[in-house]
Amino acid sequence: MNSPERRWDPFAELQSLRAELGRLVGSGFGRGALNDIDLMQSDDAFTVTARLPGVAPEEVALDVDVREIVVRARTAPVERATRAFEYRVALPADVDPDRVDATMDHGLLTVTLPRVVRAGRRTITLGAGGSLAGRPPSPDDPDAAREMHSPGPT
Repeated sequence: MNSPERRWDPFAELQSLRAELGRLVGSGFGRGALNDIDLMQSDDAFTVTARLPGVAPEEVALDVDVREIVVRARTAPVERATRAFEYRVALPADVDPDRVDATMDHGLLTVTLPRVVRAGRRTITLGAGGSLAGRPPSPDDPDAAREMHSPGPT
């Protein structure tokens, strides 16, 4: 019996090589291992915990977007070798990048990402004077008087 001729697939070969290098080097190669990072959620925030053994806090950088966090770490050269980590975590809901809190203790990075609080539906009634609840427009905003005008005869 003749077996069908197998064609060489360079992408499969590269994936195999990357997997083998990752196994040999450990989580210090490439994008990191999935078991080195955890995502937990509560009603008001997400908490990302990353294990970064041998990494100093000043070697860690965070990039936070409303739906993703990227944890990067690059160790200082020791005997001409550096280790680099990159973890990308997609978040299931929007977070507020301006209120992120991060701490690192003994190689354990904990990042708290507060969820975005979205306002609910609201009904606003303008008073007879053309402003909110009968109050005059705010003196802090000179354009408010023009924007909130009362329709009148023209």
